[in-house]
Amino acid sequence: MMKNMRGSKAMKVIKLEKISAKAVRDQMKSTWKKFTQALPVIVFFLFLFCTVIWIFGSHCVMVVSIVTVVFKGNYKKRQSWGSLFRVAGLQIFLCALAYVATWNLALRLILNFIIPFCLIFLKASQFNKLAYFSGLMTFTFLQLLPMDFSGFIAQTAAFFYAMACFLALTVIYRLTHPLAPDYSRPKKGLLVYASWLRSCLNKEADREAETTLYSLSQSLYRDAYMRRGRREIVDVEGKVSYDFALIFQRAAYFIGSGRELPWSPEDDLCQKEKDFVRRCGGYLADAGGCDFWKEEYRSPLLDRGKALVEEAKTYDTEIFVVMQNCVRPFVIILDTLRQFEEGQLSSGWDLPRHQRAAGRFRYHLQMDAFEFRFAMRMSLVLVLTFAYVVISGADHGYWLPLNAFLLLRPMYEDSQYRMKTRFAGTVAGCAVMAVIYPLLPGYIGHLILAGLMAACMYTATPGTRVHAGFVTCFGLSMATLAMGETTAIELRILYVAAAVAIVLVINRFFFPTSMGQQFHYNIQQIFHMHHVYLRILGGSLSMPLDYGIICDAQLEYHMIHVQLRDYVEKNHPDKSPVYLEFLRISQRMVSEMEQMLFLVNNRRRGLTAMKTLEDYIAFTDYVLNQAQQRLRLKPERHTRKIRDLDYHRTIPGEPELSYLMTRYGKNVSRVYRLICEKSYQ
Repeated sequence: MMKNMRGSKAMKVIKLEKISAKAVRDQMKSTWKKFTQALPVIVFFLFLFCTVIWIFGSHCVMVVSIVTVVFKGNYKKRQSWGSLFRVAGLQIFLCALAYVATWNLALRLILNFIIPFCLIFLKASQFNKLAYFSGLMTFTFLQLLPMDFSGFIAQTAAFFYAMACFLALTVIYRLTHPLAPDYSRPKKGLLVYASWLRSCLNKEADREAETTLYSLSQSLYRDAYMRRGRREIVDVEGKVSYDFALIFQRAAYFIGSGRELPWSPEDDLCQKEKDFVRRCGGYLADAGGCDFWKEEYRSPLLDRGKALVEEAKTYDTEIFVVMQNCVRPFVIILDTLRQFEEGQLSSGWDLPRHQRAAGRFRYHLQMDAFEFRFAMRMSLVLVLTFAYVVISGADHGYWLPLNAFLLLRPMYEDSQYRMKTRFAGTVAGCAVMAVIYPLLPGYIGHLILAGLMAACMYTATPGTRVHAGFVTCFGLSMATLAMGETTAIELRILYVAAAVAIVLVINRFFFPTSMGQQFHYNIQQIFHMHHVYLRILGGSLSMPLDYGIICDAQLEYHMIHVQLRDYVEKNHPDKSPVYLEFLRISQRMVSEMEQMLFLVNNRRRGLTAMKTLEDYIAFTDYVLNQAQQRLRLKPERHTRKIRDLDYHRTIPGEPELSYLMTRYGKNVSRVYRLICEKSYQ
């Protein structure tokens, strides 16, 4: 028995050693992968680090970190020359403003209050929270070391040189690593949709297709959102992503409708309808199985798609309408790709007024808006920390605003995590430097260590303890050139602790924004977006639709929807059934509204039909407001009284529109009942 026990223990030790060895190998592979991915950024930093110190001196080294962040955020993007020059121009403008802020205390406080507001309002959003970062980093970091006019000229020259390197190396990277269009997700979606259409004919429809298509549509909506232009709501690539998202959104809606569909796997279709569905499924399968964006495939697919759409128009039955709505958006995509390749770019959809500079300020200048609350916290932190730097004149006091800026994040939870990792990483980095510092062989040794720590810094995951440790070692390797080792380490820890305290107080007591608060704000915004859709529908009765406004509303809604869904699944698993049901109904309402907008926009109607639609919109608006009030949310403004309405869900002679109005009205009722049930629980 003793031998068996010893043998068992030996086997466990061997297994643990194997697991440990595997974990080490996996970690090494992961680290090497991160290093290779970060290699362009590391090379850029080291090149800039060496040349800036050699040409302009070590007092201009702050420029290197700033421009490396700009390079890291832009070198992989498919941006035009105009976009790249605008990025460089903004950075140079902020460099000049940073110098103006150092003239006196009043300018320092005023500009550090205004500039964060401008950058956060114009650049960031709750869906792209850190878009402000590179610009505000430039403005903040270049204030840290006050200098006279000659020093400013040298720093500006170094900044121009660094931005020139950014432009040149970005172009070189683009030429050596050309970005091929990635249409893997659209191809997958087309194949899934085609498979579902074919399976319907066999009465064996796969319901998992709905989940797949829903997921694909949400990711493509995000892609489109991130392709927002300076004057257009989306660029050409964003249009393609947006149109594919619409296709898959409609597909997921039809699949999820079950027996509520105009047709379903259980229905018996006539031979002509079966043949048309089979051909549409084959068409989408062929498109998903080839490189449809290339000319040799695109032209035949475009001709086939147009023929299918024209054929569908000759029939009035529901199945042909469904198939037409399925094929037509893909035909539009193919035509967009053709125009893009031939240089016949359409003007695109203009940014709505509320998304332009002045409009964004007015739209987000409210107490519960993400942009306003975060801008207030950032401005307050920078004003307080820079006031300390100027008034105290403390040695290396600039470490306080530097650390406070890096610790303050848009969401409370992110800042809290950064505070812990930054402080722990700083202490660890200081301990390492206390051991290494006596071994450094003078000035060159400090620079070599700084370069090595920078390579490790860009390899490590930002925000972690390891990353903070490498950042600390890099900063101290430069700081100890000008002051003693012990003094630098003590001050580093002291200022990080002070920054943690300041950011903690500001985050807790001044315009706090937590994930929970953002969740409640997003619920309010979901209802607001439904009211917006109703207003757009009402406007379309008297004038043609502005597709820029539609696109903006669609992107805004789906970004909020995904954010809500992710939060519920991660933080409220016990309540997720209720919230997920609400989001599911809401998603269906948006799909129905998108189709109603298309139908209303493509046909003018008589006065009776318009009056029915106006009453329908006003009544629906009223019911949504009642649901909001039950949730203690701020209601939308109302103009019409419920007593004046003659409510109908159908319009004579409009079967397709009536079907959608009925489905939408039922879903509004479901939302109201769900909220009532939740209120009584």
